Amino acid sequence: MEKNKKNVGKIIALVVSIVVIITAALLIIFLPKNQTPKAVMELNVNPNVQFLLDQNNKVMAVNYLNDDAQTLLKDTNFNGKSAEQAAQLFVKLSTEAGFIEISTSGTRVDVTIFCETPEELTQLKDKIIEKINYYFDENGVIAGAVVNITNNVNDAIQKIGIQAKDTIDKTNQELLELYNETSKDIKDIALCFQNELITFIQDLKDNAFSDMVALEDRIDSLMEQIENSNIADEIKQELQKQLDTIKTEYNKRVDEFNKYIQDKIDELKEKSEEIYNQARKQLQQHKQNCKQLIEQHKEYFRNNKEDIQNAINEYRESLTA
Repeated sequence: MEKNKKNVGKIIALVVSIVVIITAALLIIFLPKNQTPKAVMELNVNPNVQFLLDQNNKVMAVNYLNDDAQTLLKDTNFNGKSAEQAAQLFVKLSTEAGFIEISTSGTRVDVTIFCETPEELTQLKDKIIEKINYYFDENGVIAGAVVNITNNVNDAIQKIGIQAKDTIDKTNQELLELYNETSKDIKDIALCFQNELITFIQDLKDNAFSDMVALEDRIDSLMEQIENSNIADEIKQELQKQLDTIKTEYNKRVDEFNKYIQDKIDELKEKSEEIYNQARKQLQQHKQNCKQLIEQHKEYFRNNKEDIQNAINEYRESLTA
């Protein structure tokens, strides 16, 4: 009997261990991973879109730069896709909806990558070109990708409504962080309402919550004094009390500020639904209009594969000339 109890105890312990291991593994797989914005990838063939890329060149945010991009991409989930996968999916969807003409005599897909260190992304450039061109090759579309890399992140960030004055004296990494925060604010808000939100936020900063800047400066000043080794401990203790009081006041203002913004975001998201519903109808119409043309082109491509591939190669040579 005692032996049986020991065996049961061992089995229970083993089961518990397995459950713990499985749970830990699932947490590692499914818990959100820390993402650091590394670059902005912009694609343009008329639908004009930007993808914010993380440190692993995976998509962490999408911003539409024109109405066609919003119509085309609103219901497509790009998050977590590699830059090259997102680029290929973009041209695929653009072709299926007729933004890239299936029987074109030559369409150029412009891709610009804005980042802090362009030299680190040369391999990514090659991957993007390869992935986009592979789709065109497989479908007999006379088109090709041209990718440029620049460290002028400021150009990318102003295209989503951030004012030039808010970018002054910021490093490229700070600009990418600002781009990330702005992307979160305007997510799921229709393009026609995004400037309204950004203007609303700026007005709050300049007027009702202008005191927050002074509080931030005071906090920085007190922290600098407290860290000064030449100041006596008694004085530091008094400075710490002041710092704690000001931080409490500041945090209260931040909460109030965020509440105003969230209310505005909720309002604009609700208004955006009508825009998105209309965009869905337009997209279905675009696809329906292109369906027969795509089928006809596929048949033509099957019968004239060599000629079309030669035309594709000739067009791509003109892009690099």
